[in-house]
Amino acid sequence: FFFFLVCNSFFVHLGEMMGFVGSVGWTESGVLGQKSSFVCCNKPILGGRVGRRTLGRWEMMALRVAVVGGGPAGACAAETLAAAGIETYLIERKMDNAKPCGGAIPLCMVDEFDLPISLIDRKVRKMKMISPSNREVDVGKTLRDDEYIGMLRREVLDSFLRERAIEKGAKPINGLVTKINMAKGDSDPYSIEYSDYEDREKDAGKSKTLEVDMVIGADGANSRVARDMDAGDYNYAIAFQERIKLPEDKMEYYKELAEMYVGDDVSPDFYAWVFPKYDHVGVGTGTVINRPAIKTYQKGIRDRAAEKLAGGKIIKVEAHPIPEHPRPRRVNGRVALVGDAAGYVTKCSGE
Repeated sequence: FFFFLVCNSFFVHLGEMMGFVGSVGWTESGVLGQKSSFVCCNKPILGGRVGRRTLGRWEMMALRVAVVGGGPAGACAAETLAAAGIETYLIERKMDNAKPCGGAIPLCMVDEFDLPISLIDRKVRKMKMISPSNREVDVGKTLRDDEYIGMLRREVLDSFLRERAIEKGAKPINGLVTKINMAKGDSDPYSIEYSDYEDREKDAGKSKTLEVDMVIGADGANSRVARDMDAGDYNYAIAFQERIKLPEDKMEYYKELAEMYVGDDVSPDFYAWVFPKYDHVGVGTGTVINRPAIKTYQKGIRDRAAEKLAGGKIIKVEAHPIPEHPRPRRVNGRVALVGDAAGYVTKCSGE
């Protein structure tokens, strides 16, 4: 489904980096206080008050934080930091990136993340699970009349979340992080080396450096931040998806319907899907145990759904790793990982 972040993990990690966990109480929701953050020892933060002993070198000091990666996890982290008055840099290598994603989002997430309904391309009210023998089971019967599963495009969602973070004060950098130089001591900054694509030299970005007090790694499953902070590896699935433009009559069939297929022909350990989007469907599958055969499984789902997809034209092909479990280490000093970079996703659902 929809590869969303576990947003509260960001607040936990921030507290760990600052040394607050264990010495400061948390609010029930784990959300930062709304007043100016970290610059004064008697301002509320994380639901409690921070004493001078806890703050240490951060006392009376404005912080600079770099968020590496502008997907949902990074954009939400940047928005929260910027809204709290922290100098925040949001680094994203590709501002129009379209991450491979089924695109399903639970209705509760629309309210929780204050998303406008205009982001939702389709409101799915019917969900079918299709067995290896093509027996269909309706698994959407529990939805009430006013409930639905939202279907959206990640390029649209991610762009919206980034723009909202920028409106709150985050400073966008269109660039690729190439190295994180870890701080040598408690009073030393982190040095981020990156290629700035806003100021290109021919085909390559211009090499630049940014010094910050903290780093949030939200740069996905192939995280550079995770590598440089020695976060350790994790097992992962490969997800493969084709976006297929269907004739109008075929698209009408998927107007409010999403399908999930199971069977060894489409995946030995995952599932395959046909999810409706704005004017096309996403058709894909995934696997952990036999990643080299992913294209064979993709052919399997196309064959299983061939009649329904007849006359369709492939308009985009996508593939991406999905973490199977969290990395061994998600916090190191004043560096923390969130989202796919940390491995906060359940491979069976992609959430």
